[in-house]
Amino acid sequence: MFKTIVFSLCLLIGISASAQSKTGIDFQKIDLEAAKKIAKKENKLIFIDIYTTWCGPCKLMQKNTFTNPKVGELFNKNFVNLAIDAEKEGVALAKEFKIVNFPSFLFLDATGKLVQYDFGYYNAEQFSTVGMAVLDKISTQATPKTLDMVKGKMVGDKIADFSAKDHLGNTFSSAKEKEKLILVFIRGQWCPYCNKYIESLQNLAPQLKAKNARLVIISPEKPEFIEKTLSKTKTGYTVLYDEGYKIAEAFDVLYTPDSKTLDFYNSKLQDQFTKSRSDNSGRLPVSATYILDENKVISWRHFNPDYKERASTEDILKQL
Repeated sequence: MFKTIVFSLCLLIGISASAQSKTGIDFQKIDLEAAKKIAKKENKLIFIDIYTTWCGPCKLMQKNTFTNPKVGELFNKNFVNLAIDAEKEGVALAKEFKIVNFPSFLFLDATGKLVQYDFGYYNAEQFSTVGMAVLDKISTQATPKTLDMVKGKMVGDKIADFSAKDHLGNTFSSAKEKEKLILVFIRGQWCPYCNKYIESLQNLAPQLKAKNARLVIISPEKPEFIEKTLSKTKTGYTVLYDEGYKIAEAFDVLYTPDSKTLDFYNSKLQDQFTKSRSDNSGRLPVSATYILDENKVISWRHFNPDYKERASTEDILKQL
């Protein structure tokens, strides 16, 4: 009887210890591609601990921080968690993200896009704060911007290099452009104001070369719809497909129309509106015009939330 009681106590203690060992972060034994699928299905982010076997702070994180119950609760609920050895299966990953510090922490979205990077030793409380900051960052980004929330990048701001393809599939890269750039955002070929404005810009063409400037039109529409823009306006300027609204986001000109306006566009334009862009969010760019100098710094802008108001050709020439 006594032996039975002792055995039962040992068993309970063993179960309790096993349960405690699993209260921290649950690092899954899967690769990044599998993690992306799970993250997408479960609407989670991806957390990757990039470590090495010789790294002291890495071992402390594994011993003290990742095993903390509160850290585990936060990360298991919101992230698909991976622990990857930078010198074994993580060599390519470390190279891709240019990791030289250990431990390093990658926070990715379900597509594998970097949301935040961090490194170094954190205790449990500090690391919970890091995790919450990442979630807050995503929450803020996920909130659609209304027209009055969009302010546009300002004069003096330096714009990171961007690239996009035109209707022929040719890649435009701002990094390769040595001229001044005039960037004109349009809403699409269905917008009569956009088409009329593009036509008026043709008057600039003869003078741009002398001013060491190139005009590029940024459209949220797919190549087959850009073809319609070219047909309607007869423009000779490069028109880029801003896939995923990346350029519009970089310039902070992207917004979501109110529900009444969206209902109007969807009912009146139908496929011309719903199928022309890279998603069904209904997002549109403010019809802004920017001039970037040779260093990709904004030297002038025309930003008006009213799509009927556009930069005049006279003003553009004065600023070149």
